[in-house]
Amino acid sequence: MLSVLDIKKNKQFLIWMGITLFCIIFAFVYEMFSFGVYSMNMILMFLYPLLLGALPCLLLHKAAGRFWNDGILLLTGGSLLAGVLEIYGTSSSLTGMFRWLGIIFLVLDLIIMVLKKRSSGWNLNL
Repeated sequence: MLSVLDIKKNKQFLIWMGITLFCIIFAFVYEMFSFGVYSMNMILMFLYPLLLGALPCLLLHKAAGRFWNDGILLLTGGSLLAGVLEIYGTSSSLTGMFRWLGIIFLVLDLIIMVLKKRSSGWNLNL
């Protein structure tokens, strides 16, 4: 019988794989109608949910925190926006903000995880 954590972890894995698949299909369709203009931000957008979302669900025995999930979505959304703007032929300073906020959210979730482990008796030996 599966525990609640296993069910939540499996659900998160399926959600991240769905987002990854959506990113692949979206990038393919968008660039199919972009008249031969390509963007590496758009092509590689699927790597954020795959490597930071689905892969940790498989390897770790813990569901990701809220800030981790939001960080992945910020990185993916920033890559999407940068890709659309590159294909359109322009750029914006706001795309960098998405990346920095995504990284900050990921680091914040790691800090929260370490603090929770430390308060529950886990010795980090720093």
